Amino acid sequence: MRRLRLALCGLVITVLSVMSPWVAPPAHAASGYSITGVAAGGGTTTSARAITLTVRFTSNGKGVKKATALLQYAKGTAWVTEKKVTVRSGKGTVKVKHGVGDRTYRFTVKGKATSAPFTVHFVPATFTVSGSGRGHGVGLSQYGAYQLARDEGWTAEQILEYYYAGAAVDTATNNPRTIKVQVLGPPSDARTTTRLSITTGGFTVTDGVTTLATTAAKKPVTVGVSGTRATARVTLANGKVRTLSATRLLFRWKSSATVSVAGAQGTYRYGNLQATVIRNRPNIVNELRMNTEYLYGIDEMPSSWGSAAGGGLEALRAQVIAARSYVITQALRWNPSAGGVNPDCDCQVFDDSRSQNFTGWRKAGGAGGSTWRRAVDQTLTSTTVQVVRPSATATGEIAETPYFASSGSYTAGGITHSGTVSNAEAFGTTAIAHLSHVDDPYSVLAPGNPYRSWTVKVSQTTAEKLFGIGKLRSLKVTERYAGGLAKVITATSVAGTTRAVSRTSEGWRIALGLPGAWVSGITGR
Repeated sequence: MRRLRLALCGLVITVLSVMSPWVAPPAHAASGYSITGVAAGGGTTTSARAITLTVRFTSNGKGVKKATALLQYAKGTAWVTEKKVTVRSGKGTVKVKHGVGDRTYRFTVKGKATSAPFTVHFVPATFTVSGSGRGHGVGLSQYGAYQLARDEGWTAEQILEYYYAGAAVDTATNNPRTIKVQVLGPPSDARTTTRLSITTGGFTVTDGVTTLATTAAKKPVTVGVSGTRATARVTLANGKVRTLSATRLLFRWKSSATVSVAGAQGTYRYGNLQATVIRNRPNIVNELRMNTEYLYGIDEMPSSWGSAAGGGLEALRAQVIAARSYVITQALRWNPSAGGVNPDCDCQVFDDSRSQNFTGWRKAGGAGGSTWRRAVDQTLTSTTVQVVRPSATATGEIAETPYFASSGSYTAGGITHSGTVSNAEAFGTTAIAHLSHVDDPYSVLAPGNPYRSWTVKVSQTTAEKLFGIGKLRSLKVTERYAGGLAKVITATSVAGTTRAVSRTSEGWRIALGLPGAWVSGITGR
């Protein structure tokens, strides 16, 4: 009897649980037999990845030479066989894959032994974020402006004073100054040469003071770098090829020609192009008149909105005034004693979302370009231009006028929340009075708005890094900014730990790679 007790004490079944590894006696074992089940990786995997389960089957402490074990999972009070596992020399392995959720397993060898149950957690491989809207959500909503102009009959002034609450549309002196737009160069472009092409005529190339060459008609120019000097390999009218060099090369052309720059997103008819060297790379800027030529090339709204069929010319006018106010604030930002430019780009503005999307003649001369240019011209006279002031009493100051594509919405308890967000809530910057939340049910009503709904996949790996509590079971928006944008997202780990993280709405948009922060729900699968 004592020997029997000692033999039974020698039977051990190890079952690995997700919550913590533990050792349990066998659920059932015939005399001399022992069976254990172990899940790899701590018993947790994603729904996209199989997990390896290991069974060990012994008789009187020695591995059974060959046997067939059944892997079973609990279904209510019953056990359902999922797979058969061949055991050799006391060990067998099997891979299982399952959708999101917990599954309790056991191994059994009929008539011999049954292991204690153990649970495997299948967490989401990805989280699907559902939402609507696009952009940072501060200031003018472009689709909202279109709806207000098209269906509500609002003027540009009314639209602007609604989205920039408390601000006022006013006039300022039509300053004839120019603006420099970087169209190619560091930090976003790493090329060491580029090519200027022209549709008709040739280039006149100067160093800013002296004419260096006039190129043959339609002959491209290769721009490169030699130390701190920009170089230009040009073809002259007599067919000879020369290489020009200067700290700054200016390229001018006849007003009927259109110029393209290899690697740049636009084409250029107005002003001139200038090549300098920054960070050992060619830097190309388009210098042109700020209040007209630059705005003609701003590609931020479809020109078709302003057509007779589109019915949204006032939205285009609102966009022009907002874009002008923005570029004025940028032009005034840089110290005139240092040339009045950002030394990182020899410019006041970039041609992309770092500033405003500028494509030059591609916008101004493209489909509907005349409609867009007409909208620009309607916001100025020979002596004045329309701008946005921070308030009705601010006579000398130009308002900061950010804008974005479309507000989204969030519905809870039968109530829909939709609108813009303040600059403080979006960016974490000091609150600006005219950049506060306003309701915006208009964006989602605008015809052709592609941002009424969207879904984005976020990987388990990305989510884990954001919350730092291990594998995650779920994510949920638990607090929102006005307008329905995400403020706090709470994560629940496989171990049951929760962590609530608060970010600016832009912080969540960028971290999760979303079009906008109007998140309606997050599901895992």
